[in-house]
Amino acid sequence: MFVFGISLTSRGFLVSLPRPSATILVIDHEQISRGVAYRILSDESYRVLEAETCSETLDALHLAQGRVDLLMINVVMPECDGVAVGRHVLEQWPEQRILYMSAHPAEVLARHRMAALEGAFLTEPYTRGEVLAKVKQALEQQPQGKRVLTIHEEHGIETMVEHA
Repeated sequence: MFVFGISLTSRGFLVSLPRPSATILVIDHEQISRGVAYRILSDESYRVLEAETCSETLDALHLAQGRVDLLMINVVMPECDGVAVGRHVLEQWPEQRILYMSAHPAEVLARHRMAALEGAFLTEPYTRGEVLAKVKQALEQQPQGKRVLTIHEEHGIETMVEHA
């Protein structure tokens, strides 16, 4: 019997089951880039989905009903602008975490409005350690669209502060 992440065996012992890993959607027009990301991330027990185009990205998110923990989006793709896709995704799913990536120099990224973006960025090519560190960082970030109210008690007075 399975109850809230704990399995009851026939002898009544409790066994902890592994937590489901994060789901990451890798969006890149180059198969080899998606393959490298897939291999590294799946070896670390992440569930990895792939999309080659912007339309595939939106289709995958609709099928997953927005339950993807992290998007890894290539900024410069032939069919579309990765930054524009990221913004479109955030309009529909404001709490979506996004990790942008690119092998292009800063001048090209500026044309894609990367300078104005907040969020994690991964420079390609990357090492196994670099991508895993950036993915971990992106997954630990509070989603941009989420608002958290914090109550502070100072001198007996409660104030509420909204964090973006």
